[in-house]
Amino acid sequence: MPGLPMRLHLLAPNVKCPACGAGLTFIRVRGGYGDLYQCGSGSPCKCQVMHYQRKATKTCGYSVLYNYGAFGDWTACDMPAPKG
Repeated sequence: MPGLPMRLHLLAPNVKCPACGAGLTFIRVRGGYGDLYQCGSGSPCKCQVMHYQRKATKTCGYSVLYNYGAFGDWTACDMPAPKG
């Protein structure tokens, strides 16, 4: 079964892994409300970043997703969120 398409636009190329500075790779749609990215360094770093839209402001942004399920600080994207 093919994976779901991204819900939002691709993250900008300048958004890097907060742990090691490598690029991020789209993994899958998570929970139906955001796009999950993971460190693409190929090293043991498995840092994950969630790209999602805030309900209150309808703006999209991203934050690190910690191993224990909590989100880190949210950063707004330079692009507007898609309509819909």
